[in-house]
Amino acid sequence: MINNKKVFLIYIICFFLFCTLILFPNYNSKTKLFIYFLKDEVESPFIFVGKEVRDLFLTFNLNFDYMNTLKKLEDENNYLKSINKYLLTLTSRYSEQNKIFHQSSVKLPISVGVQVLGDRNLVYNKNFIINKGSNSGLAIGDYIIDGLSIVGRVVNINFNTSEVITVKSINYGDEVFINGKSYIVSGTNHNYLSFLRHKESTEIPDFQAGDIAVVHLDDITLRIGIVSYENNQPILLTSDVTNFENLRVVTND
Repeated sequence: MINNKKVFLIYIICFFLFCTLILFPNYNSKTKLFIYFLKDEVESPFIFVGKEVRDLFLTFNLNFDYMNTLKKLEDENNYLKSINKYLLTLTSRYSEQNKIFHQSSVKLPISVGVQVLGDRNLVYNKNFIINKGSNSGLAIGDYIIDGLSIVGRVVNINFNTSEVITVKSINYGDEVFINGKSYIVSGTNHNYLSFLRHKESTEIPDFQAGDIAVVHLDDITLRIGIVSYENNQPILLTSDVTNFENLRVVTND
């Protein structure tokens, strides 16, 4: 139960306090100022905390917006890279075609067009399968080309299909010529080949970065890569863009 005496006492105190504020305006003004002072002092910590929380929230929102912007820029950058690779592929192909059709020094190799049947992404062993075999005149060791660039060689053959080992495979090896001199190279499972020293040879390679490595087939010259350096060691960079829709097998070697 509510104590009636306490309620009445509180009512009397509030009544006299109200009368005091009404009857003594100066006192009323001072009390009002004091009340506002107390109000300001009490509200200050809450205002400060609220401001900090709001700034923190804005910071998180800005960070989230910046992350979204970065993600969009990365996606756009990857898209532009893919477009650039595609354009490089087209440029390379047209460049080779220009050499073939407008420079008499470049001769067309006798070749057979092929299609890739399996392992197009080179997931397993950097090899892939093509839809031509011995029935089309292919033989083990024939070069697979894109334009005039070597993609790989035939390693296994059937009547209607063949397996191609690419220049990216660690099992690939070949003799190349740079500035008229012969060198032995080996694949690395990456987009470059490493140079192997000839047996009992002490000759120091004298090529430079940018020199082109080629393979000679009778009077046909095929390109395999460009000389570069990594950790002060010479390597042979191969193209990381291959047009699998434009592959042919050289059959006149």
